[in-house]
Amino acid sequence: MGNSAPYQFANTLRFRPVRPLADANRLIRYGRDLYVESLGTDAEFCRDYGVYGQRFPMWIAACAARDPALAVFLLKEGAPVGFAAMGVARDRQGLKAPTTGLVHHFYVDPSCRGQGYGGLLDDYARAKLKSAGCSFARLNVTKSNARAIRFYLAQGWRDIGAPSGSILRHMELAL
Repeated sequence: MGNSAPYQFANTLRFRPVRPLADANRLIRYGRDLYVESLGTDAEFCRDYGVYGQRFPMWIAACAARDPALAVFLLKEGAPVGFAAMGVARDRQGLKAPTTGLVHHFYVDPSCRGQGYGGLLDDYARAKLKSAGCSFARLNVTKSNARAIRFYLAQGWRDIGAPSGSILRHMELAL
């Protein structure tokens, strides 16, 4: 461990629950960038969350309303370097199905990539979903996002395929 990245920052890193209204501008910027990196454009982000992304913080608020620890920023010396939003799958009747956790968004600020922060967010997500009673975690990644696919595979996620004609790959992880 010692001073190897990211442990050299162990005293300056912490997770903070997202404050959807206070953090709205950063959330919108991160959300828009996620779509651009995944799809090459923010058109679907605008379609899903409004032309200015104004509905994205409210969607994140819905995740955080269930459990504030499921929507967090990773902070280094008080400044966000990454973000994760998760949820717990529900069955058809809307009841909690505590076996499957959902990772909606992982994001590391472009200036901080390749420094181990994504792995810390992944570790955090695993721990929180497991403590919520989940046995598995799932996420979707676009087939064209090779960097993200490599990252998830290196973290131990398993590629479970893509529906015919879909742009998404489904990934799963035992917790």
